[in-house]
Amino acid sequence: MNANKTNKVKSYSAAVLTKLKKLKKLILEEDSKCWQIGDICIDLMETYRLSVRQISDYTDYSKARISHFHLTARIFPAHKRKGYTFQDSLTARQIYQQLPRLHMTPVQIRKKVVRMKNKTPRKAREYFVKYLLEKELKQTFAKSARYSMQGNRIINQCHHADWQQIVPKLPDHSVRLFIADPPFGGYGKNNKGGYKSQRVSTNGMRYDCDNGLNIEEALAVTLPLFELCHRKLAPNGFLLLFQPGGKPDRIEVLSKADECGWDCIYALTWQKGHLSTGNNLNPYKICSEKILVFIRKGDKVTKSENGLPHPDILNYPTETQSATLKMNHGKMKLGDYHIFQKPPELMEFLIRQHTYPGELVFEPFGCSGEGIVQAIKLKRKWVYIESNKINYMWGRQRIQKILKRLVVHAG
Repeated sequence: MNANKTNKVKSYSAAVLTKLKKLKKLILEEDSKCWQIGDICIDLMETYRLSVRQISDYTDYSKARISHFHLTARIFPAHKRKGYTFQDSLTARQIYQQLPRLHMTPVQIRKKVVRMKNKTPRKAREYFVKYLLEKELKQTFAKSARYSMQGNRIINQCHHADWQQIVPKLPDHSVRLFIADPPFGGYGKNNKGGYKSQRVSTNGMRYDCDNGLNIEEALAVTLPLFELCHRKLAPNGFLLLFQPGGKPDRIEVLSKADECGWDCIYALTWQKGHLSTGNNLNPYKICSEKILVFIRKGDKVTKSENGLPHPDILNYPTETQSATLKMNHGKMKLGDYHIFQKPPELMEFLIRQHTYPGELVFEPFGCSGEGIVQAIKLKRKWVYIESNKINYMWGRQRIQKILKRLVVHAG
C-alpha cells in the first residue's frame, strides 16, 4: 500500500474498515459470494458514502466490477433473488439499462434469460436486440399508410420499386446529380439469404439489403446505370458511383461507362475513419471507399455551389461506431442506423459540390435516405428509390420527418 492509500485507510471509521476487509475477503470467493459482495457495496456507497473508486482502491478490484455488484444487488433486492443466479441477474440488469425501449422490468427480462438454452451474455443481448427490432418494425408498418404514386408524379416522391422501373419515366435531361451507392458484392449470407455481419446481431444496426450478395449480382444492378441514366442527365450533370476501397477499379464498370458515352474524370477516396472487420492475417485493412465521378462525354465541369476546388481525399468519418455506442447506452433508438449508411456531412458535401438549389438529385439505391435528407435540407429537388421493403419504410419515415420539420419551421 502506498503512502496516500495508507492515509486514506486511516481516515476510515472502524465500521467502514470492517466492511471493506470483509468485502476484500469475499471477492476472493466471488463465484459463491456475489450477492453478499453486492449488499456490502450498497451499504458502503449508500450508508457510508464511499465512492466506487475508494472501494476499488482498497480491494484492488476494478471499478467496473464493483459497479456491476452494486447496481445488480440494488435492482434485485433480497426478496427478488431466490432461485436465480447472480450472473443471470447481472445479464438482465445490463439488458434493462442498455435497451430501455424494451419497456420490460428487470424481473421480466431475467425470466426470459433463465429460459434460454446455452445462454451467454452476448447471446442474451442478441436475442433481445432481435426481439426489439422486430417489435419496432411491426409498429412502423402499422403506423405507415400504404404508399401509392399520385398519377405520374415522380419528382419529390418516395418510391418502393426497382430503380430501373422509375428512371425511364423521368423527363430527359432533368437530373443534375445521380448518387449511386449499389451493393459491392462479396458479402456473407445469413440463413435468410441476407447480409451477414458478426456485429449487427448485437449492436442494433440495420443490415437489410436485397442484392449484391455476390459480385455478379452487384454488377447486374450497377452496369445498367450507364445506359439508362445517360439521356436523363442534365447538361453538365454528374453521376457519382460508390465502389469498394482498397481494390483495383472494376474493368466491367469502366468499360460499360465508356461504351455508353461516359468519362470518369475523378476517382475520389472517402476515408471512413475506422478499420473494416476481416481476416487478421491480411497485411492491410480497408478503411475507405472510392467515389467515381462520371460526366457525359463532351460535357464541361462547371463551378459548384461550394466554389473552391477540394482535395480528392474526403475525410468524413462514418458514424457506425458512435451510433453503436449510443444504441448500447439507450441514447439512440435501436435500428435507427444502417450499417451501410453514409455520414450526413459527406452527403451534404457531395450535393453542394455538384448541384445548385432547385436542381434534381436522384438516389437509385436509397437505403437509409441520408442523401435525400441532405438534398431536402439544401433545397434541391429529389427522388428516393429503394427496393427493399424494410429499408424503404424506414427511409421514407426519415424523409417524412425532415419534410414535416421544414414545414413547421416555414410556418
